[in-house]
Amino acid sequence: MRSWRRVLRDFGLIGVALLVYFVVPVGFRSSSNVVEHGVISLVAIGLVGALVLWQVLLQVDDPSRRIDGLLLSMVAGVLVFALAFYRLHLEDPSQFFGMSTRIDSLYFTMTTLLTVGYGDINAAGQTARVMVLLQMVFNVVVIATAASTLNSRVRENAARRAEARRERRDA
Repeated sequence: MRSWRRVLRDFGLIGVALLVYFVVPVGFRSSSNVVEHGVISLVAIGLVGALVLWQVLLQVDDPSRRIDGLLLSMVAGVLVFALAFYRLHLEDPSQFFGMSTRIDSLYFTMTTLLTVGYGDINAAGQTARVMVLLQMVFNVVVIATAASTLNSRVRENAARRAEARRERRDA
């Protein structure tokens, strides 16, 4: 597949993931409690973490492999945390200060991931703080490993293309 088609496909898939993030129903009330929702969130986070690590291992085992799956799994990791934070906010609005929408949740997730932390949205409750701690560990262990792998793959591809251009020029 041509590279521009792959880029369009990847952006399309990221767009679909964002669309799912914004339309998936999470505001329903059920008889279950916050602990059950926390367990469900932990399972989802664990599954996405396993997916990202699996993609990293695939990249390490086969350097010729394309990075699309790794990139998309990293996006999925961010969106799962954002949904978990938003769901927690819906269940107990006192858990977060300044959060009210899905955009707020995604914004908070990204500021935590990028260690910016503007302070306009913050974890106020103990459950929220535990989830933020889990995201921080996830970011350091999973996302940082994936980003490092992604970075090295991009550099390797750039070096390989530069070498090919030099060989064509010298020939």
